[in-house]
Amino acid sequence: MDYGVEVKLKADFLVIKETLERIGICNKRTKVITPSAYILHKNGKYYIIHFKGLLALDGFREAIDQKDVDRQNAIVTLLKNWNMIDIVGDDSGVYQKELKEKVFVLKHSEKRHYTTNHKYNMRNSNREDS
Repeated sequence: MDYGVEVKLKADFLVIKETLERIGICNKRTKVITPSAYILHKNGKYYIIHFKGLLALDGFREAIDQKDVDRQNAIVTLLKNWNMIDIVGDDSGVYQKELKEKVFVLKHSEKRHYTTNHKYNMRNSNREDS
């Protein structure tokens, strides 16, 4: 897969999905959080992938830049540090030391006060590879 980081789940899929909904770009004034990454299950494997990577997989010409990749990798590192996932294969290009500048994490207790603005909506598909 050209986009995303392959991971092995150590926590429940739905717990990881909900956690990812609270990590991204936040406007505290308007109380809107925009998730940066999603969990993708494809061909029996799991990936943490930036939303622009998902758009590219769907055929949209979305320019994913280094800042987006750094944010995705920072999120992967957070999930790994929280013992929710393991990174499959070589993780030397993923580990991020400076996480605070890359992502915002909304506390679970604050979630009800915020609106989530998804830039990508996962959908069910009848395709075999979904």
